[in-house]
Amino acid sequence: MSSRAARFAMPLAGLMIAHQVAARAVRDATFLSVLPASRLPAAVAAAALLVVASVPVYSRLLERFGPRRVVASGFLISAVLHLIEWRVVADGAWAAVMVYLHIAGFSGLLLSGFWSLISERFDPRTARERYGRIAAMGTAGGLLGGLAAARIGDVFAPADTLLLLAALHVLCGAGVLAFDPGSDTGSVPTSAPPEERRSRPQPVYAAPHIRTLAYIVVLGSAGATIFDYLLKREAVAINGTGPALLQFFAQFYVVVQVATFLAQFGVNAFVQRFGLGRAVSSLPAGVAGLGLINLMYPAFSPLVVARGTEYVVRGSLFRSAYELVFVPMAPAEKRRAKTFLDVTCDRAGDVFGAGLVQMAILAGAMYVRSELLTAVLAMSVASLWLGRRLDALYLQIVERRLASHGDDAPVAVQSETGWTVLDLPAAERAATPVATPDARPSVIERDPVVARAADLRSGDRERVAKALGAIATPEPIEVAAVVQLLAWNDFVPAVRNVLARAVEAHAGQLGDALLDPDTDFAIRRRLPRVLSTVDSRRVLDALVAGLDDARFEVRYQCSAGIRRILARHAGLSVDRDRILAVVERELATPLSVWQGHRLIDGGDDDEDAPEGSTSADEQHNVQHVFSLLTAVLPAEPLRVAFQGIQTDDPALRGVAVEYLEGALPRSIWRELTRLLGERATPSSSDVRERSGPPPPATPR
Repeated sequence: MSSRAARFAMPLAGLMIAHQVAARAVRDATFLSVLPASRLPAAVAAAALLVVASVPVYSRLLERFGPRRVVASGFLISAVLHLIEWRVVADGAWAAVMVYLHIAGFSGLLLSGFWSLISERFDPRTARERYGRIAAMGTAGGLLGGLAAARIGDVFAPADTLLLLAALHVLCGAGVLAFDPGSDTGSVPTSAPPEERRSRPQPVYAAPHIRTLAYIVVLGSAGATIFDYLLKREAVAINGTGPALLQFFAQFYVVVQVATFLAQFGVNAFVQRFGLGRAVSSLPAGVAGLGLINLMYPAFSPLVVARGTEYVVRGSLFRSAYELVFVPMAPAEKRRAKTFLDVTCDRAGDVFGAGLVQMAILAGAMYVRSELLTAVLAMSVASLWLGRRLDALYLQIVERRLASHGDDAPVAVQSETGWTVLDLPAAERAATPVATPDARPSVIERDPVVARAADLRSGDRERVAKALGAIATPEPIEVAAVVQLLAWNDFVPAVRNVLARAVEAHAGQLGDALLDPDTDFAIRRRLPRVLSTVDSRRVLDALVAGLDDARFEVRYQCSAGIRRILARHAGLSVDRDRILAVVERELATPLSVWQGHRLIDGGDDDEDAPEGSTSADEQHNVQHVFSLLTAVLPAEPLRVAFQGIQTDDPALRGVAVEYLEGALPRSIWRELTRLLGERATPSSSDVRERSGPPPPATPR
């Protein structure tokens, strides 16, 4: 986020939540002062339908003008409506309905647009820190808004609180306009990856993670609507109407804001430890438990506690995880998804919940409270079942976002092997010749195969070259002789060509040479590339076994060979636990040994190392680990993650780190961060230790 936007985000959050808390108290008190609680379901449904009908227009405006101008204009229009309401609120029921529809519907659209604007400036890692500071200011604003509403309602007429609401939205509109004008972009910003700019957007509900969230939002909103109705019905029965009712709602919202503020301090640790799925599931789990308590103890106090706790959990654990799901999404998908979920699905839940309440009222059920609480329990159980999938779905979002960066900024890392984790071609490099014996055979066998084998073992450059050129389909005796020539640097390219024709028929012989510790190191480090030219289970097993070699370069070449085979042949696989155990073993290497690893065949490519790596030698260690991981995790996101942790781009780096932390077992990620140091953490200069509250909730 730009420094200009960061300066305005926190006070804006405070102003918006202050308006929301005060507006909820005014809305409820105004409506229930002139209309019975039995009219609430119809009002909730009407507000929801009004908002849903406005979503297509709102979404089109966001795509056309960008969230900054649309949201700022919306705040200013809302302020004008508050002034009109202040003038006509004494006119009776129709004015109360106008206030209810405005606050229940319009504010949700504006909050959704604001958070869409904010979230586009974060990568997944820095969002966790920045959202905390914005949330703290929002919660503080909510406290002040509730206290101000209570004080105004006590000293002046309750309707005068509408003037406060108008002033708050004027300030919100001015604050949003103060954001960097560069944020005024369409649905697909020009900085988006190429495939985002080229592709036509699919229906937002087609994505599995959006569908799952949609069901959770609908069920959660329906449950909140039912709880809300039960609370307000009994609040009117106990407090009557007028100033006393406004005082009750203002005090209620102040208390739950304080509780939310306190709960937020433990949210980040919970999300980090248990993941987004459990954080989201905390809401239906809490609602289910509180619903059972209210079924057993049908009194007003347990109902107040239940509604307040639902509000607190929604504003802390649930909201934190919910908002973080959107951060790694592409801007176009994010805007459409947030509008769909925050507005359409949320209001659909209101309609669903209001419909259940209205059915219970019309049916004249003797135990309305019990029937409605039973429905809330059923919806909570369904939400808990859906929440189990969220962690895996979130990782897919990060994975897809990583893959979208792939074509924009390819990383060129060359090595003598010609195959790195980035799959880029490289030129062959001739190595320094090694000393070879000058022995010549005393007898030339008459069998042509034996004769060629003798020439191959002669140590004479011309005879060896001639024999290599004469081999069409290598025989076992020729394979044994040619393998030994891998140690002769001058003939490595020619030897590889010959052996490549022998791998399919003689994979066992070549695999045995690779795994024999007595085989020359130069041969062992070059055999994996030869073996990996053929996609077969036998070759793959040999390369996996080669991961236990005592020499790093042999293990490095085996992991590269495994990755190449699996990339070409989707039907082959390796033992996931076996590979992860190898990764843990590599990462457990002492730092001094890790930094001392060298590649003889690839040691002259330092100048081609990607920008951001400390050295090509250290980079080979990371390449080796990532090659291993591509055997058990999607290759393209890992490819971009390899780039991302070494780049100076804070957004890509943050997405890469978020993906790796979510995809890797905790023990592997911990060791990887130890060895990579600062490169495995967000590079933003102002990122602080991960602590603090999540985004402030949208009060219901």
